[in-house]
Amino acid sequence: MRGSLAKQLLRLSKTLVIKNPIYSDASFGKLYSLKLSPDFKYPKGIGSKWIELSNSKMEWIFSNKKTCGNVILQLHGGAYVKPYNDTYRRSAIKYHKIAHGSHVFSLDYRVAPKHPYPAALDDALEAYQYLLNQHFEPNKIIVVGDSAGGGLTLALCMRLRDLELPMPRALITMSAWTDLASEGESYLRNQTLDPMLGNHTLPLEHNDYVSNNDLYNPYISPVYGTFEDFPPMMMHVGSHEVLESDTLTVAKKASDAGVDVQVTLYRGMFHVFQLAFGLIPDAKKAWREIEDYIDTKFIAC
Repeated sequence: MRGSLAKQLLRLSKTLVIKNPIYSDASFGKLYSLKLSPDFKYPKGIGSKWIELSNSKMEWIFSNKKTCGNVILQLHGGAYVKPYNDTYRRSAIKYHKIAHGSHVFSLDYRVAPKHPYPAALDDALEAYQYLLNQHFEPNKIIVVGDSAGGGLTLALCMRLRDLELPMPRALITMSAWTDLASEGESYLRNQTLDPMLGNHTLPLEHNDYVSNNDLYNPYISPVYGTFEDFPPMMMHVGSHEVLESDTLTVAKKASDAGVDVQVTLYRGMFHVFQLAFGLIPDAKKAWREIEDYIDTKFIAC
């Protein structure tokens, strides 16, 4: 019932006409914050520090106690046009907790339209190389991302493979945006079901990020790439998403290429429902599944 109510609230908030008409973004107080608060309150025992890179920065979340060298590299969503924010700080804290105090680095990559492709991918590559230069071992790094960040996670791994750089231990994606050409069958089938990206909502716009580049470039739309030599992957998607096929097509191609893929289709769920955290049962279930998956990939202290 809570999951159904959440979908109805999302559908309502996404179709509130302001004027002209323009559709509003979904807003649920602190649930989906687009702000980066200077006075953000971290839980007790957690520290944070900003890491400056050439063209971007990362927020490092860490335990004040001695921990293993396990690392989560988080690539946030937001259609490549919205920067890192408090929602993803809460996500980073969640990853820190379920990964038993692992370091979490959240990349605040450059966003479009000021910085179109390949800015986000270049920043993600530099962030990963920074971790390697800091002597974090590749087999102790899991790259995670949702929506655009999920697509960026896959694009980063393609770039690492093509450059013959060490691969991370595993990848985790939530509702990954992998098909910026919007040719998957779920873009039509789920138009009336998706409360976030379906009918009567703000369209999922790719032009700002893609600019004059090829929509079918696998570094932009990973669904059109190959997945040989990829690390193990966990992929989540909701069955009511227009992006459902973005995940399922990648999962099949990767599995056919011999990649260890664990994909979960959450029935009736909407885009990146996991960011509701404990407010709906499906989100709680998804985070438990992610925790169990991380436990199988990271070396225990």
